[in-house]
Amino acid sequence: MIVTDTTSCDSDLLAQYVKTYYSDGWRMISMFASESYPGATINVLLRRGGEIMRITSEVVDSYPAVAAQVPAASLFERVIYEMNDIHPDGHGNLIPAIYWRKGDGHPLQKRPYDTYNEIRIPIPNNPIRGTGVYEIPVGPVHAGVIEPGHFRFSAAGEPILHLSIHLGYNHKGIEKMMEGPVSKNRTYLAERISGDNAVAHGLACAHIMEGEAEIPDRARRIRVILAELERIHNHLDIVAGLCTDSAFVVAAAYGAEVREELLRTNRRIFGSRLLMGNIVPGGVKRDLSDGDMSELESAVMKVGFGAKKLDGYIRKTPSIVDRLETTGILSNENALRYETVGVIARASGIRSDVRAEVPYDAYGDLSFSLITRDKGDVMSRCAVRVDEIAESVSLILQCLAEMEEGEIRTDFKTPDGFSCGLVESPRGELVHSADIRDGRIWRYNIRDPSFVNWPSMETAVMDNIVPDFPLINKSFGLSYSGNDV
Repeated sequence: MIVTDTTSCDSDLLAQYVKTYYSDGWRMISMFASESYPGATINVLLRRGGEIMRITSEVVDSYPAVAAQVPAASLFERVIYEMNDIHPDGHGNLIPAIYWRKGDGHPLQKRPYDTYNEIRIPIPNNPIRGTGVYEIPVGPVHAGVIEPGHFRFSAAGEPILHLSIHLGYNHKGIEKMMEGPVSKNRTYLAERISGDNAVAHGLACAHIMEGEAEIPDRARRIRVILAELERIHNHLDIVAGLCTDSAFVVAAAYGAEVREELLRTNRRIFGSRLLMGNIVPGGVKRDLSDGDMSELESAVMKVGFGAKKLDGYIRKTPSIVDRLETTGILSNENALRYETVGVIARASGIRSDVRAEVPYDAYGDLSFSLITRDKGDVMSRCAVRVDEIAESVSLILQCLAEMEEGEIRTDFKTPDGFSCGLVESPRGELVHSADIRDGRIWRYNIRDPSFVNWPSMETAVMDNIVPDFPLINKSFGLSYSGNDV
């Protein structure tokens, strides 16, 4: 996907530039540094509907922090500091975001240096103090099979007064591994950024590598089918998980059964329960036979009915409704302030979906409704997921009904320059960006939706009780691995 427009400015003016665009309805979707010794380029990507703006600014060792005027830049600038050793002056909160290792330097720094700078610091205590206030540290090792993340609560009895989330324990160095000749297929690596969103990450990577190549219509429709199957099994996992965390074991078991049947169908038709290995630059790896399409049609209709039945179980059980309604409210104001994306944003009244605003693959040829709620609580997020499953079923059936014979892959040439891939993953707006020079990827950046959604959960848990945190956390459905690239 080619960026709509690019503008450059002096580093002293970068914050003002970004703020000016914000006042005109743009919002930040990514920010990262691309080094060119002896200096570096700060890239800020903004989106307004279907328009994408790239602001660049040349820096050496430091620049005035954008976060001082645009708070949404704060987390991005923390990563720029720890990954590239470029200091955002005036930031004021440069604790590590995804890279905690001691003495290993700054992983994406390309320029020569004599010694590594130590960037690891202890996790700070929460600022809340007072009689009867105590801290509850949770993680990074959790009960059961769950990824590592540290949650530090300040509580007075059961009510939560403050939450600090510290991630980075899953840092894998994928952005560095993405560098090299464009001839190398990187979708296999992209799928491992967050395994349950393998299709979305694979698509975002493929879009960058393909440039403006014309993808065959059959391949574009199979891509949509794969993306919507992924959305369905992710949403089912969250809804069934909410039942598990509220001790509603009958509904939880039913939801798990519906999802398991879909995953087995994925395995039979596409060779992978989580659909890995199907997205390739230029198209898709596997075609669909008439028998496959017939089986898939039956399977998605069944899962659509199953999701509605699961929703009925929840809504007809007053004790569960009482647990979910008015719990973990993320107001529309806070959702906008934290640049929240995906289901979390739509459950708080924000009408935004990359599939509708920046259509990719076959989405521009299909019809679907944008699902929103306005209460921003756990029940609203659950309802958005259930209704989105119905829309995903509809999209898959449209693709199957209109599928024509044809090629599933085409040749392409990856162009030099800057490009980005935008995809609406099950968790929301996903952004991959690449700076390609002389046939090689010089800098690759990944902005998973979880990266911008984790901070909003710190606000959503306020004034709730500690036992409700698992429900709030599950309703957000965020990825540790996707955050810790």
